[in-house]
Amino acid sequence: MAKLTMPIFRVGRLNNSRGFTLTELSIVLFLISLFAVISVPLFSNVGENHLKHSTRRISSIVKYLYNEAALTATPHRLIFNLEQNNCTPQRQSALNEWQPVCNTVRSYQLPTDVNITAIWIEGKDLVNTGTATIEFHPQGWLPATTIHLQKVKKNEDDETTQLSIHLLPFTGSVEIEEGYHEFD
Repeated sequence: MAKLTMPIFRVGRLNNSRGFTLTELSIVLFLISLFAVISVPLFSNVGENHLKHSTRRISSIVKYLYNEAALTATPHRLIFNLEQNNCTPQRQSALNEWQPVCNTVRSYQLPTDVNITAIWIEGKDLVNTGTATIEFHPQGWLPATTIHLQKVKKNEDDETTQLSIHLLPFTGSVEIEEGYHEFD
């Protein structure tokens, strides 16, 4: 009886050389350059993203303090320090002392490329330096307020980008507008 053998085909190279072909290297280089082309424009707007992030962060702190003041029937406030470029939320204790809000919301330090340029609070003067305090009343009310944020120019070619945050008195809602706008 004859022994039958099944033919075996080898896939790939028959020589034992190690390394990559020119085609494989070309494909890898193409993919790396494609990813670079896609990701570079994302990094060019980093400063603008800091401005939008700061706006969203301040807006969420305002909404939280508004809701907490109304739900707990205790006064809350948000203190902006324009020199240190930060805001600090506080609540009034049963002993009428101002304390930091519980761990849910902490003080917020704005990024170095974003500045608070001015804050207008209804019934008060426009604040450009020092501190400004927004009071959140237990009845669910805060004074009409406008907070102006600006992206810091790193060189002369950069464009000045500003955002205005409008706080609505009876709803605690926030409106964000591009540019420097006064509250209507």
